[in-house]
Amino acid sequence: MRREAYLWFRSAEDDILDAEVFFSHRRYFRTAFFAQQAVEKVLKALFIVIAKEDPPKIHTVTELYRVLKNKSKFSFPEEIENQLYFLNKYYTVSRYPDAANGLPSESVDGVEAGRALKLAKDVFNYGRRYFEQDQEDI
Repeated sequence: MRREAYLWFRSAEDDILDAEVFFSHRRYFRTAFFAQQAVEKVLKALFIVIAKEDPPKIHTVTELYRVLKNKSKFSFPEEIENQLYFLNKYYTVSRYPDAANGLPSESVDGVEAGRALKLAKDVFNYGRRYFEQDQEDI
């Protein structure tokens, strides 16, 4: 595995840990942001491992996934794939008042944050198999 893929994947793992900490402190907007970041980073790592190319410099998880799927025939299980859209908004809404139409801290509730965190963990765990079978090259 290329070192860059390993670094993207490990960074995704760090983001999930941060999302869990923020969730436990009821900082839901931060939870949602780090969940989105984790999924984006897993997808970028998968680009390197599966498509054998550098990932595009985009942040929309559904777009990253669509491009990866078209280039490599990789796909998530339907229950993951059908939820990816949910994370797109957290790239901006969880950080910017103009995107959140108010305070980002008031834009995400515990239900949304919990859903985002679960989805990020599901994506991470599904992607993990591609990294575990490709570890020897690091």
